[in-house]
Amino acid sequence: MIGRALALLLLMSGLLLPGFSPASDAEDGIESAGDEAVDFDRQVLPILAHYCLPCHGNDGEARKKDLRLDDQDSATTLRDLNIPAISPGHPENSLALLRINDDDDPMPPDGRERPSVEEVEILTRWVEQGASYTKHWSWRPLEAPELPEVVDEDWARDPLDLFIGSGLDSLGLKPAPDADDRTWLRRVTFDLTGLPATPEEIEAFLADRSLEAREGVVDRLLQSSAHAEHFARHWLDLMRFAETHGHEFDYPIHEAWKYRDYVIRAIASDVPIDRFVTEHIAGDLLEDPRIHPRDGTNDSLPATSWFWLSQGTHGPVDVLKDTHDRVDNQIDVLSRAFLGATVSCARCHDHKFDAITQADWTGLSSIIRSTRRVLRPQDPGGKISSKIDEMAPVREKLTAVTRQGMELQHQLPLVQLARAARGLQGSAGIGEPGELDAAPDVVVADFEQGWGPWTVEGNAFGDQPHHRDDLVNEQAVEAVGDHIACSQDHRPAPDGPAGDVLKGKLTSPPFELQRDYLVFLVGGGQHAGKTCVNLLVDGEQVFSEVGRNNTRMHEARWDVGRWRGQEAVIEVVDDHDGGWGHITCDHFRLTDEPAAGMASRGQIERVARKAGLDGNQLREWVRLWPQLVRPGVANGPLRDGDLLLTDFSQADALDDWSIVGEAFEVLSAGDVVLIGRPRIIDTSCAHSAVRGRSLVGSLLSRNFTIEHRYLHLRVQGESARVRICIEGYWIDQHNALLFENFRQDVNSPEQWRHLQMDLTRYQGKNAHVEIHDEGRGWIAVDRVWLSAEGVQQGTGVDWTVLDDEATDSATLLADPVRAEALLAAGLVDSARYGDAWNAAVVSTVEQLRQLDESVPQPKRILSAADAPRGFDVHLSIRGNPHKPGDLIERRALENLGGAETPQLYRNGSGRRELASWITSSDNPLFWRTQANRLWARVMGRGVAATSDDLGAMGVPPENRALLDHLAVRLRDNPSRRALLRDIVLSRSYQMASTHSDPRAQVVDAANDRWHRSHQKRLTAESIRDSILSVSGRLDRKVGGASVPVHLTDFLTGRGRPGGSGPVDGHGRRSLYIKVCRNFLPAFLTAFDFPIPATTVGDRLVTNVPAQALALMNDPFVHEQARLWGERVMKSAEDEGLLVAIDRMWQQAFGRPPSGEEIAMARSFVEGKGEEGWVDLAHALIQTKEFRFIP
Repeated sequence: MIGRALALLLLMSGLLLPGFSPASDAEDGIESAGDEAVDFDRQVLPILAHYCLPCHGNDGEARKKDLRLDDQDSATTLRDLNIPAISPGHPENSLALLRINDDDDPMPPDGRERPSVEEVEILTRWVEQGASYTKHWSWRPLEAPELPEVVDEDWARDPLDLFIGSGLDSLGLKPAPDADDRTWLRRVTFDLTGLPATPEEIEAFLADRSLEAREGVVDRLLQSSAHAEHFARHWLDLMRFAETHGHEFDYPIHEAWKYRDYVIRAIASDVPIDRFVTEHIAGDLLEDPRIHPRDGTNDSLPATSWFWLSQGTHGPVDVLKDTHDRVDNQIDVLSRAFLGATVSCARCHDHKFDAITQADWTGLSSIIRSTRRVLRPQDPGGKISSKIDEMAPVREKLTAVTRQGMELQHQLPLVQLARAARGLQGSAGIGEPGELDAAPDVVVADFEQGWGPWTVEGNAFGDQPHHRDDLVNEQAVEAVGDHIACSQDHRPAPDGPAGDVLKGKLTSPPFELQRDYLVFLVGGGQHAGKTCVNLLVDGEQVFSEVGRNNTRMHEARWDVGRWRGQEAVIEVVDDHDGGWGHITCDHFRLTDEPAAGMASRGQIERVARKAGLDGNQLREWVRLWPQLVRPGVANGPLRDGDLLLTDFSQADALDDWSIVGEAFEVLSAGDVVLIGRPRIIDTSCAHSAVRGRSLVGSLLSRNFTIEHRYLHLRVQGESARVRICIEGYWIDQHNALLFENFRQDVNSPEQWRHLQMDLTRYQGKNAHVEIHDEGRGWIAVDRVWLSAEGVQQGTGVDWTVLDDEATDSATLLADPVRAEALLAAGLVDSARYGDAWNAAVVSTVEQLRQLDESVPQPKRILSAADAPRGFDVHLSIRGNPHKPGDLIERRALENLGGAETPQLYRNGSGRRELASWITSSDNPLFWRTQANRLWARVMGRGVAATSDDLGAMGVPPENRALLDHLAVRLRDNPSRRALLRDIVLSRSYQMASTHSDPRAQVVDAANDRWHRSHQKRLTAESIRDSILSVSGRLDRKVGGASVPVHLTDFLTGRGRPGGSGPVDGHGRRSLYIKVCRNFLPAFLTAFDFPIPATTVGDRLVTNVPAQALALMNDPFVHEQARLWGERVMKSAEDEGLLVAIDRMWQQAFGRPPSGEEIAMARSFVEGKGEEGWVDLAHALIQTKEFRFIP
């Protein structure tokens, strides 16, 4: 072998000059030393990629000796001993070849696999022929190739046939003869629809075998819903479609089936491929969205669902790495499915084989990280918008009458009442002794005589009240008397004390509220609505008290003066069986004695008389004054070091938020909304009930880096929620785990509430805030900020105006904060203070409420939304996101011009710009990839066999001109239907799957040049659907929610669906069976249904025992065989045995049976009744011909 010693000898003897220029001979036009020119892309690059490029390729970090063998300049530069790695025309002077052939110091080193003799011979001939480097074939500009000349021009029916013919001419082969008509019809029907041709379709086609008839068949198939369903399934493979997230508990993906139905509709409408992909990347950003043909909604939105159909981990310890894994999967799907490029290989370093850098991956990552996952509401039929339009004038009227009503309050002595109420605070003991003394207390219940007239439900409270001796810990410390009501049962029982397990309810008889206060003792669990004491007046709950998770009872005091004289009922509820699942209470009494420091009724009456005020009105003011003067909630000035994310008093506040849905608007102080009653907005805020409570919507803040311990929000509302999203992670919505308390419900309709979240665990992480109103609730948000300290002070309503003698009622109500406080307290009330206002408002309120309640709920679509500000991320050194490198701007692939104008990506996420770049007519990867996929779908394999990878590690096409011809046709007319039509009507498609010339198996053994048709096994879905078709069970309904997967005894584990679907899936096509990642349909997986992890453009086609066993034993097959057999037996009774057998063969194989087959079938069924026909049906389903297309 030639080694370094020989290289040195050549140098010393002057045969290789130190000043040798490696390019000089190539420039002089070195001719090939072999008989056939070596193809760099098809022959050389795969060898270099396998053996050399891991250390001498595009990846600068892994590169050794700074040598790139995929770059001509680097490869031909003088190196050791003044010898270049590649010396064009001189293999004996090429250091790379010398090292490859050196047994003592070989390349690749360290015992790694070395090139074969044949591979070395190819490299040697390539160098001899001038070592011509070409840009990788798939990255070259796309240009229409000239139509080649062929030996038999008459054979070609379509221009693409010329390219097939030319390739065969170069091998000295002729195309295989045409397939017979039945074979062609069976092939084209399965290829385009995934279903068998029916006997009626076969008969109709055989009656007219003209080319026009074929065209009619193809047009009918392409326009059928079955075609849209079949090709939708192909596309879903690319998008790793599933309806659950997998991992440990297989959590559901909300409404994922709507994405599947979107794909079906788009294919049925023949949406151009560039538009289709544009919608997938930026369907939510299009100014001209497509409209759903039936319900009028934006039908471009569902396309972006694919971003979120990935696998997902709940509770990741390293949330940033989890996000990188998810983004990497999204990039992998995007680049493989749309570009046939493996960009994901550049996550940790530059791609070792293709011209893709880690910066390319990071630029795409920046785009995806600037994209949000949302459930976007849609308005089918425009019914919601029409209701909103109908409500608009009524809302305006409500605002007008409310403001008019407030003006009517100016005549009321509001200032005098406020001053008197303020003066009576802390006035206990003033006045003349004995005047208007309080009436004696009334005991409602003390439980000393058993339950008496109380109603007992359930078994938690027992047959009688507990004696204090039966109680534990401190439960009886505050008890009055010997007996109390308690649902924590410690009394002896055969199976031991019941403890907190039991549930029940006590209900008092109706009683009159004869005093101003209801006082009682209560302890136990703190579960609102579950362990509590309730007071009902006129059947409506007006008070509720929980036990505060304390065994020791505390005193509860309810001010019931406003209902004095009315009947009430007490409920004691235990509806919780977990920890603190009990309630204890005792000694309910009615009293006029106020709480300590509060004025008595007598004192209030004296002050009212002296001031000329109504005593009852003043009493309400005194009762509610503490509520009016309590401190505000977290509305004080921010402290030094606090970071204000949003103050909604600013006009452009929503510019920093993504707005989803129609619910949210910014309201100013003084605006009016209807939430139960007319409300005056007391501070500028983002509000979701501006146009009613029925609308659905979300606000998502800009991204920020967590550098403070606490996140704060000042909110008000009910049935809404607030969430902080860390690094784009969303599966905490299923199971919080490490993200506990990062999702908080908002149920504070009457006062502002301070929400606080401790972010200690996630310092330095990227986050955003989400505010959600999912319909029939509402939420208002005043401001959002971050701080190092948790406690936040507030300022209450300003009542200092009462000190000014000039203040009147108009002045008092001029401040929206005071006006809303008085409205909320009921001190400014339509019925009591202004009958004119009452009449106007009540009718308007009722009209608006009825309209609001009639607004239908939207349908929800899983979709993408732009972050309000796109943001760039740092390159991860060696793929470690915790080791950031340079900041990379949002952009696409640099070597295809995707980084030339990064400023285009600076608005929003950059997805709109990315979509334009991917689908540009100048992007060769896109058009070649999509044309190759369409060819593969009907021809059995792609022109480039690895349809998901057109790069250096993929299999290059034998006939590049054919692929470019197809790609140009698709680019010029981006109709998938049109290209498919041309392909299946071509002579190339019509060829038989066998060839009579034995040389064909030698010169084109793998059928790379298409000397015959590729035999194809049906996909898993087509096998199952064919069984349903022949049995007569196939339900041709299109779209709709998925059918639950049928669960066998072997589909077990965490996350197992709660119920099993029917064995036959209700007869629906396999496309509609729910795809649960951890519980894939067993029958389909046996036939290579792909695991939905990433893009799968080329399914595996295996031949394993499980397939035969599935066809032999699966309950689905048995069930359908019985249906088919029973149906055919009935037809045999009507039409005769031979007709029935013929029909079975036509259904199963698209052809009549042979004489031998008829004899075999008769032996199956004659004299055997129904079971014979069932056995025959089962046997036909198991045949190879049933599941293969010739």
